[in-house]
Parts: sequence; C-alpha cells; structure tokens
Amino acid sequence: MRIRRVSAMKNQRGFGALETLIVLAVAVTAAIGASQAYSIYVDRQSNQAASEHMSIVADASTLYIKDNYASVLASASPSSPASITINMLRATGYLPASFSDKNAYGQDYSILALAPSPGKLQTLIVTRNGDPIKEMYLIDIAKRIGAKGGYISQVSTGTATGSFAGWSTPLAPYGVSPGVGHLATALFVEESALVNDYLYRSAVPGQPQLNRMNTAIDMSGNNLNNVGTLNANAANVTGTVQANTTNTTGETYTGGWFRARGDGLVYSEKWGGGWYMQDPTWLRSYGDKNVSTGGEMRAGKLVSDGRTQVGEYLQLDGLAVDGNDCSPNGLWGRDAKGPLFCGEGKWKKPGGWEFQLIQGTCQAPYKGSLTCPLGDTSWKSCSLTGAFGIGDSETGYIYRNTNGWYLATSRLTWPGLFYWSCFK
Repeated sequence: MRIRRVSAMKNQRGFGALETLIVLAVAVTAAIGASQAYSIYVDRQSNQAASEHMSIVADASTLYIKDNYASVLASASPSSPASITINMLRATGYLPASFSDKNAYGQDYSILALAPSPGKLQTLIVTRNGDPIKEMYLIDIAKRIGAKGGYISQVSTGTATGSFAGWSTPLAPYGVSPGVGHLATALFVEESALVNDYLYRSAVPGQPQLNRMNTAIDMSGNNLNNVGTLNANAANVTGTVQANTTNTTGETYTGGWFRARGDGLVYSEKWGGGWYMQDPTWLRSYGDKNVSTGGEMRAGKLVSDGRTQVGEYLQLDGLAVDGNDCSPNGLWGRDAKGPLFCGEGKWKKPGGWEFQLIQGTCQAPYKGSLTCPLGDTSWKSCSLTGAFGIGDSETGYIYRNTNGWYLATSRLTWPGLFYWSCFK
C-alpha cells in the first residue's frame, strides 16, 4: 500500500511541472506579444510626433517665405540654394521660442530654397543626422504629412521621393545628402499658390504681378499716407484736395471759382506776365504787360495816364444839350446834329463861342482915391488900355478877387483918367 502512494505522488509531481512549463511558455509568449505591441505603439506615436513636427516646420517655412519672398529669392540661384534655419524661424516669430530643433528621432532640419527660373522658388526641407527611420515608418510619416511629405528611400538615396510617389526631386542641386532613413517635404508643391493670392509689400524680381491689384481696393474711409508719387489715369475726389504745388500738363477745369489766397492770380511762366492784386481795389497786369483783344472791353470809367489812340473812329454815346451847363471844361459830347464841347461851363457846338469885350474909364476925385468895379469873375482878363493927364502924383492898377475885377486909382492934383477893357 505504501508503495502505491509513493507512485501516485510521483505522478502528481510530474504533472505539476508540465503545467508550470506550459504556463511559463504562454506567459513568455504573451509578454513577447505585448512587448511587440507596445513597441509598435511607441513607434507609431513617434511617427505621429515626427509628422506633426515636420508639418509645423513646413508651415512656418511657408509663411516666412511668403513674407520674405524677395529677400529669399535674392539669395537663391538655380544651383545655390538660400538657407533658412530653425533659429531664423524662431527669431522672427514664425516658430515658438521653445520649439525643438530635432524631431522624435533626433533628426534636425535643412530648409533650402532654389531659384530654378527668374521669380520662382522651389523649397525642400530634409532632416539630417539623428537615428535613421525604418523604410516602412518613413512611408507612414510621409503619408501623415500629406501630399508635400516625402522621404529618402533606400532604393534611391540621392533622391527625395514624395508620398505615394507623388513627386520626386534630386538632392544634388540642393547641396545636401542626408542618407537613407530621413524625411523630406517639398514646399514647391505649395509655392505656386504663394504668388497668386497676396499683394506683396516688396518688389519680387520677375514677378511684377505680386505688387499689382486685380480689382478695386476699398479703404473704407481710411487714409493712404506717405505716398511718394501717385500715378493715375483719373481721380474722382468729393472732398478737398490739399497740395503745396499742382503741376498740370493739360487743361484745368473748375465748376466754381479759381480762388487765390495770396496776391498772385495767373502767371505765364513762358512770357513772364499775368494778373495779380496787391490791394482791394485794382486788378493789375504783372510786368506791366499789354492787354489785347479782338472783342470788347467794358468799364464804368476808362482812364488813360498817357495818350489815347483809336484805330478807327471815336464814337460817343453820351447825349448833351447845347447851352446846358457842363463840367469840367474840355468834355466831348454830342446831340442829334453833331458834336458838342464843354467850355466855360456850357455845352456848345464847335465855333459856338463869341468873343465879348467891355471897356470903360475910372477917375479918382481931387486929392482922393476910387476903386471902380469892372466885371465879375466870368471875364477872362481885364487890363489898362490907356490914361489921360496922368502926373507923378496919380496911380491906377487892376486886380481880381473872388467877387470880380476892379480898378483902384488915387489922385492929388492932376486930373488923370484911366481907360480899361475886359474880354471873354
């Protein structure tokens, strides 16, 4: 009986060891599977991080090139690329200051822009250094980036190949050879759109359309400041135009007044003449220029400081009446029969003046004096015409005051007699 119990115990111990081995094998297999699954998960996370990191760099590079297209283009040639670094993107605010230089595989970036033709850029981003990425992971990362994503394949290490073979470009013109297991992004897939949708602040060689509007621009009431020269076919302005000097090569029209706030009005630069005012009364000719017209000149009064010359006839429209008063003497007028002249305060026909003469004598009393009135002030002249019996003790002279003409005489003993005459 004891022998059978020992045999049974031995059988039980053998079965337990087998179970343990099976359990261990299953556990090891499960552990290996779990480890592989975790490794795949970690790799996928790394791939996702690498694709997102590359996309951020690509977007920042695209914006930088868009805003600095002219300067990048000036630094690039068909065989020598312009280089943009992560530090440049951080310093200019296109990447955050904390953005890492390296992706999830420890690879850093080269951003290279070629100018294969005037005004055109082709930009390629490649990763360098770090850990090489497996071929299958390269394909996965490029697919996650999108159409611009690519990689350096073990099939052709001198070419960057796009996702799903959507594009390819040799690396030699860019002067870079990162080797197999590295990523690439072709910004030239998007750069054709950069020059279509934006108005550039700076000139781009070979791309004048980048500084050209294709439609009207509405400033919404805002100002356009610090303009150097404004070249336009026409200008419609509803408000006030303020300028220091207006230089017009053609004609100038206005629906209202031409108003001058200074003395100058119109000036002929070619001939040195024009119109101006220097007081509130007179419109003056600059440079004392003559005024010529084949038409009429009308004025309330015409005054000539020199001679008045008429090329044809002098026509007087003013009507006067013969014999009426006039002033001043020398006026010309007319009536229905002919000309009239103003003389001695009266309108008269030519030859209508009559010569008038008066004569008389004046004698002072014995040992006395006498003033004889001769005529009023209408007489032009009065004079002594003779004397009779005048001695040393007698005098006589004629004078005029506001009342008329007078002869003053004085006498002692001689009976002198003075003769006088006046005419008009």
